[in-house]
Amino acid sequence: MMSSPTFPRKLTQSEQDALWQRVSQQFALNPSDWHPLVLNGLPLGYLNEKWLDLLLKDWPEHQRQPYQSGLALNADDWLSLGDQLQHTARVWCDLGLFDGWRNEQFDVCHQQQPLFALERAAFRVFGLQSHAIHINGLAEHHGHWQLWIARRSPQKAVDPNKLDNLVGGGISCGESAEEAMRREGWEEAGLPASLLQPLVCQNKHLSLRAVSRGLHRECLHIFDAVLPNGYQPENQDGEVAEFNLMPLDEVINALQQGLFMNDALVSSLDLFNRHHLLDHTHPLTQWLEQKKLPF
Repeated sequence: MMSSPTFPRKLTQSEQDALWQRVSQQFALNPSDWHPLVLNGLPLGYLNEKWLDLLLKDWPEHQRQPYQSGLALNADDWLSLGDQLQHTARVWCDLGLFDGWRNEQFDVCHQQQPLFALERAAFRVFGLQSHAIHINGLAEHHGHWQLWIARRSPQKAVDPNKLDNLVGGGISCGESAEEAMRREGWEEAGLPASLLQPLVCQNKHLSLRAVSRGLHRECLHIFDAVLPNGYQPENQDGEVAEFNLMPLDEVINALQQGLFMNDALVSSLDLFNRHHLLDHTHPLTQWLEQKKLPF
């Protein structure tokens, strides 16, 4: 009976140290820079000084009040509050205060229950938690796992030309993680339903970091897909420039050099951790464990 494929080795101490240094740099965050945003009584977002000051000026006075060091906004119901946030963000975007409007909405949730929908480009502005799926693509080569790695299109608005997992994308309004995984799996890599249907979420991780627009705060729903030998992913939506099947050494080297987009870095490290390639006492592993989110 043939044994299951494995990774050829664990990461060395120096490799883990280098990746920990990169994670520490890319995900550095000063809590004092961020002010809580409370919506209809629920602490849902975080604002930097720029957006806090603008909301204090632009939100109707009778619907706002101080909250600790932040701000509480209120409306008659969640639909009204969502509409007002959408309008406010649209005005700011039209004024050139931020860019990247997508005309695509994500759900704002509390305890996994959707409250209202909002333009995805505004999530970072208000520090709201978005959700995305990432698929690690594995393929067997001489008894060892290799990884399918995507290179993002040079036309992508975010992280053009960066390396990515086989598939990655946001969970749209009204979509479950599994529905988004199947949709993105086809759009980004041409993966058939027969391959995607059995996949289950392996982990959820919080990706949290300051960005130019505000705060990137995203729950990554991480899946693993084993592609048959000889299978070639094919992009369908123009968002991926190419796919390459890479051995572990090449992936580690690219991660160390910062060639991967940040969320793909997290998803790849999660895969390494689940396959016991990392030392469980290393700060990198401890950071990964701390960033896990409940199912």
